[in-house]
Formats: sequence, structure tokens, C-alpha cells
Amino acid sequence: MNLSIIIPLYNEAGVITRTLDRLQELTLPPFVEHTEVVIVDDCSSDESARLAEEYTTGAFRITLIRLSSNRGKGAAVTAGIKAAQGDTILVQDADLELDPADIPPMLERMHSGNLDMVSGTRFSPRRRYPSHALPATIANRLFSSAASLITGMRITDITCGYKLFTRALAAGLGLKEERFGFETELMMKGLKTPGIRFSEHPVSYYPRKIEEGKKIRVSDGLLIAGKLFSYGLKGRRWISAMTIALIILFMAGNMLEVKHWKEEQRVIEWDAISYYAYLPALFIYHDLSLGYADSYDGPHRFIVWPEKTQEGNNLIKTTMGVSLLWMPFFLAGHLAAVVTGADAGGYSEPYKFFLLVSALTYLLIGLVYLRRILLEHFSDRIASMTLAGFTLATNLYWYTLFQGTMSHVYSFALISAFVWYSIKWYEAQGSGLRAPRRKVLDVLRLGLLLGLISLIRPTNIIIILFFLLYAVNTGSDLKGRIKKLASDYRYLLIMILIVVIVWMPQLIYWKEMTGQWLYFSYGSDEKFFFNDPAVIKGLFSFRKGLFIYTPVLLISVAGIAVLWMRRSPHALPVTVFFPLNGYIIFSWWCWWYGGGFGQRAFIDSYALMAVAAAALLSYPMTSGGKFLRVSILSVYLALVTLGIFNNIQYYHGAIHWDSMTREAYMDSFGRIRPSERFNNLLEAPDYDKAREGSGR
Repeated sequence: MNLSIIIPLYNEAGVITRTLDRLQELTLPPFVEHTEVVIVDDCSSDESARLAEEYTTGAFRITLIRLSSNRGKGAAVTAGIKAAQGDTILVQDADLELDPADIPPMLERMHSGNLDMVSGTRFSPRRRYPSHALPATIANRLFSSAASLITGMRITDITCGYKLFTRALAAGLGLKEERFGFETELMMKGLKTPGIRFSEHPVSYYPRKIEEGKKIRVSDGLLIAGKLFSYGLKGRRWISAMTIALIILFMAGNMLEVKHWKEEQRVIEWDAISYYAYLPALFIYHDLSLGYADSYDGPHRFIVWPEKTQEGNNLIKTTMGVSLLWMPFFLAGHLAAVVTGADAGGYSEPYKFFLLVSALTYLLIGLVYLRRILLEHFSDRIASMTLAGFTLATNLYWYTLFQGTMSHVYSFALISAFVWYSIKWYEAQGSGLRAPRRKVLDVLRLGLLLGLISLIRPTNIIIILFFLLYAVNTGSDLKGRIKKLASDYRYLLIMILIVVIVWMPQLIYWKEMTGQWLYFSYGSDEKFFFNDPAVIKGLFSFRKGLFIYTPVLLISVAGIAVLWMRRSPHALPVTVFFPLNGYIIFSWWCWWYGGGFGQRAFIDSYALMAVAAAALLSYPMTSGGKFLRVSILSVYLALVTLGIFNNIQYYHGAIHWDSMTREAYMDSFGRIRPSERFNNLLEAPDYDKAREGSGR
């Protein structure tokens, strides 16, 4: 082994001579045949360089390199590597915070293990450094833990100055960091090298204070954090993953701050009362007929809104899809209520808390699948922008955080998963890699998802169109798809069978409660007016217009054209689904869907609309010039900003839940809170006339 010890030097006149003395005193292992010391002066303003140049003691050959300007530790080490003659490189800081006595054991570790890199660690068991600043220790532990997760290797001290590595390893890394990010770059790039052999070795540490010459600052810590993720996650499409993590952390923080689960009339409210009723009725009161609600005289408090059948029986109005998804969270809430002594009747704080946790959980699931969908066709940055926009600038934010017990975030999660597995189904079909047994498992999953999607909201069954039309762009594609589906009819029958199985508990419930296997539980006064859909109002009305209160969807509509231009496999399913879904939604007697923020029924299918938006955002990256890129990005950011502001306005009451008018909208435009005249500008809808089909 030929060893080159590189010392980056900057204003260390008081210690450089002692550092060189300590190195000369070392007894190195016998396998070290030749040793040199390369000192790189980073344009010191004191006597450091002169003292190093005049040092003549000892057997090690010393080479001094002077940099013309102060560039940082990383630049000095890189310059030293270029000048070094050895096949093994050791970085030795000039300040003696690290003890040169640890060099021989580190060399022994490298040699005995035939390693490519050894890093010192100041955090071995039973070692404590009282003068080491606690914030620096915590930051380093966090950085090291993150590096361990990213690389899959055990790292306890990523920023330790002692780094021992082979010249061959360094030559292939393309090191370029000039400041204190050098250690992080070396570690993250080195540990991503295929077949890397790495270990840590305990070293002693004698930390200095700033007044004693300590040079690293808080700003350098922030730089190191950035470099950790930049180098560690490069090529792993980490920006979109980090976007999801930050969204979930932000919303979880909001949830914990607002604490809606502590409010008597919140969480289990409005439609959620019906969605939820199945769970306490089954697991606590053991009576799905809700008979207990008529004459209950027990210790628990609850609220149910049963409908009455013609026979006078109680009936839960909504289907049980959301309840099935809530079941594990309900059971967790029940356990928490029993353990803490809260009311264990199904409606106390522990139950409501876990229902809110379920909303965040299913949002995370939906975003993870949406990210996968987007990354199939778009860059990591485009995926990140789309994920952020469709979460924070639409009513998905509101219906996760503040009304997370409505059905929409759950449908969003399931539809995102269904779209993803539909894509994977056709990719596997095209590759011919799927064995019949695996194809059965794939179609079972698709059937389960489709069953749950339709059990939450029956009209969402039209998402099957995505499965049928994905990657169909021409007439010949359509003929080929029909032929392929016909040949795979057995798998389609399995999918249909699974959908029926998922629906069986609901069918049995209806049969028991009404005597009918299929039952429209909304009654005769709530229905669809398919001959009179309120499409224009639904899209543009100031009462609840889709594009007024969710303006980012304008990008999606424009993006459909780009899908066709690019012959995207999403073009036909999105083109067919969006207007058909809108037609069904706006045909409902109450096209504004009661009180709430925006057109909430569209949240379910945001995965499809997000793909169209991403198509438009990505278009100028490969087509068109800078002006087009800036224009589209500016419009998108403006619409996202407006969408976020709409959420804030709705929270503070500057947007009304069902009575907005043009005058009220203009009065609130730019305001966070409503003006004194705001309420006088509202116009409440006539629900009775709407049920009759007039005044809609």
C-alpha cells in the first residue's frame, strides 16, 4: 500500500506544526510501503503556508500546493488527490480535532477487510464528547440515519473528517464539491458504487469552539442536508417522493393543530353519519336494523340518520364501501376508547381521531399510486408539480383535512390504484411475461378495487372505461382491444365475480332490510335528471362551478389535447371519462351537492385529470421555446395560487358553502375573510324545486 495523506489547510498557523509532528510520530502497519503528505493551502491569510513549507522534520515526504483563492475544503482535497502519488488516500484535517493515533487502526481495518473505503465515526458506543454542540450532534445523527436509509448501509457519522479510500474509487466518482459538502458527496457517491466494500471505524474527537478556530457554520449544515438528498437520491426520482412526504407532514401537522376530533359536532357529520353507521351498529350494538336507535337507554351517546322503508324499517341510506375501508381504524379507535376510559359507544374522541387518521392514510395511498402513474410518462419535477397542485390547490385538501370523513379521498385512493394496476395489466400483456396464475392474481386485485370503488359510490363504476380503453388511440387499436378482451373473457368474468362478491354484504343487507336485492335508498325525491344535466352551471356557475373553485382543472382540460398530440395511452380514456363523468355528476337533482367546497364529486377521479395536467406542463419541455415554457408554468402557478387561496377563503367563510353569486364572489375576491356586506349578496338555492327538477 502506498499512502497519501492529504491535509486541507486554511488559517491553522497555531496548530499545523503539531499536526505534522503527530503524523511523523506514527508507526504505520508494515504493509504501508510508502507514505507522503500533501498539504493544500486554501489561500490562508496567516502564516500557515509558510510554516508548512518550512517543516522539515521526519521521514514523510511533504508536498505543498497553494490555491490562488479560497475555495473551501472540498476543493483543497480534490486538488490534493490530483497531486497525490499513492494508491490509498487519507484525509487529515489540520486542526487536530481528530487524533492521528487512529490512522493505523483504520489502515488495518481497510487492509484486513480488503475494503474500498473506511470512514471514521465519533459516535461509537460509550464515547461522549461534552464540548460537542448538541445541535450539531443531533443534525449529524439525522443526516447519518437518512444516509443509512438511502444507501442501505450502516452509517453513524457521515460528516466525520477521517475518510480513507482507494484512488481507484475516487477516480470514478467525479468529485466536485468545494466546501464542507465534500464528505457527504464522497460518501453518497461512493456507497452507490456497485460492489462497494465499506466500513466505519471508531475515532477519538476533540471538538473546538468557534473562538478556537472552528470553521463550519449553520449554513454549512444546511448545505450538507441539501447535498445528502441531492447525491443520495439522484436518479431515484426523489423530488416527487419528497413532495408527498412534505404534503402528508404538513397536513398531519394541520390536523393535530386544529383538533377537530375534540369538537362535538365535527368529523362524524353529514353524509359521514350514514357511511359510519354500519360499524358501531355491527360491532358495538349488534343490530344493523338500527332498532336500538328507537328506544336506546344505555350509557353511550351516538347519532344515526336512518331512512324509513315502506315497511317502516330503519335503513342506512348510503352503501357500506367507506365503512369497509374504515374498519381497521374503527377497531383501533374502539381499542383506544376502552383503554383510555372514553365512551366506547363508537362516537367519542378516539373514534373520530382515527377516522381523521384514515383520511390521511388513504390520501397517502392515493398520492403514491398517482406518483407512479405520472412517472410512467413524465419527469420527476413534473410529477412533483402536479402532485402538489392537485393536493393543495384543489378541494382534495379540504376533503382530506377538514371533511375527511366524506367519501372522496377514499375514492381518490382506490381509483388511483385501479388506474395504476390497469396500466400494469396491459404492460404485462404486451411483454408476455405473465403466467396464467399471475394473471388471475392481477385480475383479482382489479376486481377487488372496482368492487370497492363502486360500493363507495356506484356511479364511479364507469372507471372501468379506463381499463377497457387504455392505450387505444386508433380504430385498429380498438379492434385489437376488443379481440384481446374477447380472448381473455375468462379473466373478465373473474373480475366481475369479484365485484359481485365485494357487493354481497350490501346486497344481503338490502334483502334483509327491504326484501329486495337491489334497492335505491335515496327515495323518490332524490334522483338523476339525465334529460336535463346542469353542465354549464356545474362548470362555470359562481355557486359551485368546477372551474371557478378548482381552477387548476383548466390546465387538465387543455392537457387533453396534448395527450392526443403525444399519442398518449391515456388520451382516449381521459377524453371519454371526463365528459361522461361530468354528465352523470351534473344530472343529479342537486348538481351543487349540498353544502361544501367546490364540486367535490370530481375529487374521486383527480388521478385522470392530473395526468392531463402533467401532459400540458411537460409539453414545452420538449417542444417550443422558452417563452412557451415560461407562459405555461406561469399560468399553472397562478391557478395553483388561486386554488390555495380559495381553500383559505372557504376556511374563513369568504366563500359560502352553497349560496355564492357573482356579486358575492367579486366582493370576496382577494379577501381572506368576508366583508360586512357579503351575506347580503348571497342567494340560497331552492332545494325543494331542485328535487322536482326546476330551478336547478
